[in-house]
Amino acid sequence: MDAFDELGEWLEENTKSFKGHTEGVEMTDKAMRICDNKGFQLDLPNGITVSVQFGPGNYCDRDVANAPFDAPQKAIDSDKHWGSNLAECAAYLTSGDNLQWVDVPGFTGPIGEDDSDTFYDDVVGYLDVQGVLDFINLASQLKPGPSGDYRYDPKIQADERRVMDELAIDEFFSGLVKFSGTKYKDN
Repeated sequence: MDAFDELGEWLEENTKSFKGHTEGVEMTDKAMRICDNKGFQLDLPNGITVSVQFGPGNYCDRDVANAPFDAPQKAIDSDKHWGSNLAECAAYLTSGDNLQWVDVPGFTGPIGEDDSDTFYDDVVGYLDVQGVLDFINLASQLKPGPSGDYRYDPKIQADERRVMDELAIDEFFSGLVKFSGTKYKDN
């Protein structure tokens, strides 16, 4: 008996024991899922699911977003890959019967200074690969607050906006130093 025969016997014996662990498990119960052949979902350890979508009807490359809804399946059926340079992302609580969106600061949630639910976005679109990675990373770091939800602390959001505004101002005026010779902060 050679090594391949031994490996074949081992696989046959051990595959039987694996079958008992997967029977009756729906694909929707898996922690990583493909969605409609145009994206995927990840159940993160902190109880948040991240959805990344790039296909017809999504906020992604224009040619991809405007393709017929069966285009991803047709690509797969003809042994081609489906893809996009841009994708949309959303986050929601993994458990629960009702869909409950989760704010990912800087990406989704209240829009505007008043942080009210009047202007609100559950999905962020047109993210490149780095943006998708940043979204997933930030969503994986969120923790439930005292009320049990994952809403971000408004004071921290205000502080982040102030810092971002200062950085934008610094970047804008640093270009003017070349022309004037004086630093704007000195005035």
